[in-house]
Amino acid sequence: MSMTTLGPAEIGRRLYQYNRVHTPLNSADEFSPEHMRQYWQDGFIAINNVFTAEEVRDGLDGLLHLVRGGNPDYKHVQLEEAAAAGIDPKTIVPDDREQYVRKLMWFADADPRLHAMAYHKKLMGICQRLLGSTVNMAQEMALLKPPKIGREKPWHQDTAYFNFTPLDGVIGTWTALDPATAENGCMHLIPGSHRKGPQPHYHDRDCQLPDEMIDAEQDVIVPLQPGGVLFFHGLLFHGTPPNQSAAKRRALQFHYASDQCTTFSDEQHAEIFHENGGYAGCRSAPRKISERVF
Repeated sequence: MSMTTLGPAEIGRRLYQYNRVHTPLNSADEFSPEHMRQYWQDGFIAINNVFTAEEVRDGLDGLLHLVRGGNPDYKHVQLEEAAAAGIDPKTIVPDDREQYVRKLMWFADADPRLHAMAYHKKLMGICQRLLGSTVNMAQEMALLKPPKIGREKPWHQDTAYFNFTPLDGVIGTWTALDPATAENGCMHLIPGSHRKGPQPHYHDRDCQLPDEMIDAEQDVIVPLQPGGVLFFHGLLFHGTPPNQSAAKRRALQFHYASDQCTTFSDEQHAEIFHENGGYAGCRSAPRKISERVF
């Protein structure tokens, strides 16, 4: 059943655990064929120092430039935290906007510093080694958890958002721009869950897996240094709890699709992400968990 009515603190206690901590590789130089096998077995690999400190600073500068309205043609800043706080986004002055932003989309062509990170040779090179093919950009997204108010991203599979096939051909990358810690909402994941295949998703707190599907005892957290990257399979169960700390948690998430992938229709997507014949994915016609038949 849905835990939404229990509130953020209780959701955090029941759905997220903190005693199993993954240790990332120190650098991409340590990446080996064994880690490629680990990716396909566990569904992820984490590597610190993929980006330099200077590249991280440039990425943050580019992100803040867009958040503060520095590119008037860019319209993809989502001030969701302002709405949650009952504040009219139009009344927020540029320098104060960051604390109310949850997400930015489609920004690589809006700022050259972010473009450099999205198409970074080392980042894309690791993706290509993991998938065994050339990759193409599928999605650009920045994810922010402002101090104290940054909310949960419930457990989900990213392929519920995409229409690429085969599903194994989609890889996500999650790059920390700040220290990503247990306190401020680093990534949580269920190792090996990608091997369960596509699962029904619903719109309750967000597009998500049903809460009762999550075995929190298997939860592993992945702290990262700024410039560290989590590479993960598009079907891996993952989520992030609320930021209850005084620290910012900003990250860039890029998805890449193998050049062997093709696209399929929403109808075909529905045949995969369904339950009892009803569409349960995140591409169209969402259903709330309250509409499920238990």
